[in-house]
Amino acid sequence: MQPLTSTPETITLAVKQLTAKIYGGDFVFPENFNLAQQVSRSLQLDYATVCQAFLAIENITLEKYIENLRTEKTKEWLVYTDDSLQQIAAKLGFHSARQLSAHFKAATGLNTGYFKEIRKSRQSIQAMPGKPS
Repeated sequence: MQPLTSTPETITLAVKQLTAKIYGGDFVFPENFNLAQQVSRSLQLDYATVCQAFLAIENITLEKYIENLRTEKTKEWLVYTDDSLQQIAAKLGFHSARQLSAHFKAATGLNTGYFKEIRKSRQSIQAMPGKPS
């Protein structure tokens, strides 16, 4: 039975908060992690109900939202952290750096190395003499 306060809006907000926690970098992914089970357990709702509510509010499937979130986090961490590709993969629930790279290339059309080069460019610009802090 669904809680009386479960509206598509509150479900969507809860899903976004949960996914931010899961893909925020500090979540420890257990062996055989299953997002659908995690969402259902955390929200105490059937996964299909959650997905329908999310789609109704966001006009995007929950799976596509997660894919986009993981892609954006990968970009962010490649450009703004010293984390290795393997560390980023672990933070986002990928089994390997290779799996992350394949996902990233499929999602963006770019290699992860492109964003590593952006980081190097940022660092060299920041290191320039006379650059205001």
